[in-house]
Amino acid sequence: MSDIDYSELSNNLDSVVVLDVRNRDEVEKFGQIPGSHSLPLGEMEDALQMDDDDFQDKYGFPKPTSDQKLVTSCMKGGRARKAAETLASSGIEARVYPGSFVDWKAQGGEVVDGKPHHLHH
Repeated sequence: MSDIDYSELSNNLDSVVVLDVRNRDEVEKFGQIPGSHSLPLGEMEDALQMDDDDFQDKYGFPKPTSDQKLVTSCMKGGRARKAAETLASSGIEARVYPGSFVDWKAQGGEVVDGKPHHLHH
C-alpha cells in the first residue's frame, strides 16, 4: 500500500480512479477532486460485496477492481488509509492520498461541485 502525493496525482488524474470516502454531505458541502467518485467509507464493505450491476446502479460508476489504478482520498487522510485497508482485505490494491482534500485545496488543485450524479440513496 503506497502513498501518492499531490503532484503525482494531479499529473495523472485521467489515468487513476479516485475514490472519495468522505460522507456524502461533506462531498456536497466542500466539493471534490475532479473525476473522483463518492464511496463513503461506512458503506464500502457492503458495497464491495455487491455485484457489478447493483454497484453501478447505486453509485453511478463501475465497481472498483484490482486492475484499476485506485487512489483513496478523504478530508485529511485518516479515512483514506482505512478505506485502502478495506479494499486490500478484498484483494484490491489502492494507493492512499495522505493529505487528501485539505492538501489538494492547499496546493491549488481544482475543486468541482460535489452534487451527487444521481439520487439513489
